[in-house]
Amino acid sequence: FVERLLAPDRFEPDPEPLARGGLAHLVLKETLEELQLETGSGRVTEGNLERARELMRAALARAADDPEHRLSVSPARTSAILRALSADLERYLGHAAEQDGSLVPYRLELGFGFGEDDPQSGGEAPELPAFELGGGVRMRGRIDRVDVGADGGAVVIDYKAKTARAGEKWIERGDLQVALYMQAVEQLLGLDVVGGLYQPLTGKDIRARGVLLDGHDSAGNCVRTDRLEAEALDELLAEALDSARTAAGEARAGRLEPRPESCGYGGRGCRYPTICRCER
Repeated sequence: FVERLLAPDRFEPDPEPLARGGLAHLVLKETLEELQLETGSGRVTEGNLERARELMRAALARAADDPEHRLSVSPARTSAILRALSADLERYLGHAAEQDGSLVPYRLELGFGFGEDDPQSGGEAPELPAFELGGGVRMRGRIDRVDVGADGGAVVIDYKAKTARAGEKWIERGDLQVALYMQAVEQLLGLDVVGGLYQPLTGKDIRARGVLLDGHDSAGNCVRTDRLEAEALDELLAEALDSARTAAGEARAGRLEPRPESCGYGGRGCRYPTICRCER
């Protein structure tokens, strides 16, 4: 209620990791948009890789000069974060250029379900209505990227700092975001969605993880266990939808209980241990 409706101004800036992630999203969006304007396609290839990197560095420099994207109160830390972010994004663009298949960026930072007066809309008119999950449950969100292949099949891509969870773990760990985004894209854009992937931007292994329809022309880029037959993919999406509706129903009925062992990000322990009042 406080964050979404009262929307007070914050007393403190965003934590550095959050600010860094927001800047990475913005820079990739501008890079791919400008690449699309120049070449007719936002897809990064070996042929346009150096130009994509030039566009990325220019976008990063512009964003770094904007007070809204302040990364740290320390100039030295800001400089270090920018250098590290530039290196990570250059590495990611190189990785993207090596991928096979026909996937091309179609929509970037796609918002749905936000009203014009919503703080997260940026004052812009809503792009798309909310995603109807059924049972009176609606969802809003912002999808980092929707790519479309030559066959018309769409793949939802969500950028992550490091962790990209395999699709086989989604339901078990309550990681429903991309599975729901896949169904939102089908409902709101009328596309045939054949996959959903978490794309790490840092870390030792930046291979995308998630699910992709086996046999799709980009399936060769995926880890083998992330490739699913059509029936298994449909079952996974249906289970994610059912889990989301169940959670919404429990919240609506007030059936909430403290779970300090798993309330932190990614289900890893208590999120606020110093103020937790759970008496377990």
